[in-house]
Amino acid sequence: MTDKSGELVYLALGGAGEIGMNCYLYGLGAGAERDWIMVDLGIGFGDMDTAPGVELVLPDIDFIASQHGRLRGIFLTHAHEDHIGAIAHLWHRLKTPIYARHFTAEVLRRKLSEANIAPETVIDVALGEKVPAGDFEVEFLPITHSIPEASMLAIHTPKGVVVHSGDFKLDPAPQLGDPVDMAPYENLGRKGVLAFACDSTNVFLEGISRSEEEIIPQLKQVINGAEGAVAATTFASNVARLRTLAVAAQECGRSIVVAGRAMRRMIEVAVETGQLTDFPTVTREEDAESIPRENLFYLVTGSQGEGRAATARIAGGSHPSIKLKEGDMVLFSSKTIPGNETAVYRVYNRLSEQGISVVDNDMLAVHVSGHARRGDLEKFYQILKPKVSIPIHGEHRHLVEHAKWAKTWGANPVLAPNGAVARIDGNAPEVVEYVETGRVYLDGIAHVGAMDGVIRERLKMARQGHVVVTVVVDEDGDLIADPDVRCLGAPKDGDGWNAPLDEMIAAAVDDAIEAAPTKAKRADKNVEEIASRAARQVTQKHWGKRPVLTVIVTRLED
Repeated sequence: MTDKSGELVYLALGGAGEIGMNCYLYGLGAGAERDWIMVDLGIGFGDMDTAPGVELVLPDIDFIASQHGRLRGIFLTHAHEDHIGAIAHLWHRLKTPIYARHFTAEVLRRKLSEANIAPETVIDVALGEKVPAGDFEVEFLPITHSIPEASMLAIHTPKGVVVHSGDFKLDPAPQLGDPVDMAPYENLGRKGVLAFACDSTNVFLEGISRSEEEIIPQLKQVINGAEGAVAATTFASNVARLRTLAVAAQECGRSIVVAGRAMRRMIEVAVETGQLTDFPTVTREEDAESIPRENLFYLVTGSQGEGRAATARIAGGSHPSIKLKEGDMVLFSSKTIPGNETAVYRVYNRLSEQGISVVDNDMLAVHVSGHARRGDLEKFYQILKPKVSIPIHGEHRHLVEHAKWAKTWGANPVLAPNGAVARIDGNAPEVVEYVETGRVYLDGIAHVGAMDGVIRERLKMARQGHVVVTVVVDEDGDLIADPDVRCLGAPKDGDGWNAPLDEMIAAAVDDAIEAAPTKAKRADKNVEEIASRAARQVTQKHWGKRPVLTVIVTRLED
């Protein structure tokens, strides 16, 4: 690498100002001649309050897609969906090599194959190997998290070394994989680290993270105390927790049944890549009926209340093979992501109504986070001694809190939420410009931009309903038939109404068109406006709302 004129910059397209949808860029050079690398390309999840009907939320990558082939590679820290889930949807716009450790690479290859993207796009990288990418060299370093082969990245540049943390914790007994080896980080610290882009998820929590090992006794106690069947749910990608739960259940004399495609796939990849060597024997779902309920243990998807996942289907009685009943238990060994509380509590209550008990981490210590607490962050800052701190992976309040503490730990922080381009090649980092960024909604199989109006219209319909008025007129604009009205998401009858809402609207539209001058009615847009005005007056007077209104004018001419 040679030192070129220009800046070393950092830019988040997702993940800085929110938890999830991680997508970070590092650029080196001057203006349009910058080389870029991307770290992670993940998804967020839609919710009914802000994006009804939306399955996934993707980062807006227009900026980097417009850089005319200057993106030299995508580097993945680990295989969680909020770090790799958008690749299958967006790679066709980037068409650049993807680098990852073996487990992450295998998980991604399976996802890409379903999207008809060649698996050779993903390149396996060994620990300590430096991957050249334009003016960068990227090195994968081991770290512990809630999934195998999580990595920090040491990004070597002519301006200095940037360490990008990804998601991490310091776990001395992770139950899957080796405890974290601090030697590479100590070596980096001795040589000098320019900047540390660091996970902010648990920055508000004092002390150090709890180990996966600590929850095993509590899990055994809960499972042993259950009289009937036990179903446990956690993130499908939390392979370490899947193993912990399965081993605990086996030691309590229970047979393990795995339900959920994503969970089965993650276990299969972990076994095939040699990460998971001692997972208990799994019983097929169809064979579970022959096993006494007190000896059954289900591992199921749906810890966040997802409507189509196994847990919600079990709660709703619609799962094809798993039927829980009074006296059984569902164990939530997970943390509820902010924004998912309503969906999760809905599942809790549906289970409770059937006499099925629910246990979660608010009741008993059945979960530990995969993210570092403030004490762990401080330890890393002490080891790396970075000149610059870049808080990442958190809502805006997390970034602000992280920046405050980083300053006390000797680093100069820069607050750079999504869209802020921060220059980081010196002791005084600063935001130097902003780029347009945001989110793209995956609606069915279509990509919908945040500014396209689709979600705004859907939210309006959800809040206010939808009225459709169809009128058929002749050349002069006179009605040939009675107006046809359809009211969706609206009450049919109300106090003091002399007719159903659709009939009142139809009568008002009929009267308005009949009363309008012939000259005005010879243009379709005028007929549409007359009908719209009449319909709105009725809905406002009798319903008190202004629904989304669609008027269809059909003109029949001789």
